Amino acid sequence: MAIPAGWGPSHDEQGNGAFYRPPGGDRSALLQIFRISEPASTGSCELLRMSSARLGDQTPAYQQVSITSVSGSSCELVYEYDSAESHGRRRGMERIVTTPDGNRWALLAAGPSTDAPTTRANLTAALDSFRPE
Repeated sequence: MAIPAGWGPSHDEQGNGAFYRPPGGDRSALLQIFRISEPASTGSCELLRMSSARLGDQTPAYQQVSITSVSGSSCELVYEYDSAESHGRRRGMERIVTTPDGNRWALLAAGPSTDAPTTRANLTAALDSFRPE
């Protein structure tokens, strides 16, 4: 999976999967990838609706921007919330994709809401280059 130049693995995260952050301890942005463990009978958009509801219950000033079905069985959630790490509002973009072997993966990019185009570019590069295991 493509990660932005200079970024590296972050090993002090809470949550599932692999995390990548900018260099020098900068925590304003991130990329995360993890395998979806819920059964395929629960659709990708439904999983993201449930995730959005949990985030809304647990995250200060959470706002769901959109949930959109994307080609095939993929779905994407875009949201914002207050984040000290991003020095204001943070925008998250999470896409669930199904690989040819039938496994589902979530790829998430987040960064300052004032720099949403960079966050989108990071997610797009990760999605375009993603090859599981």
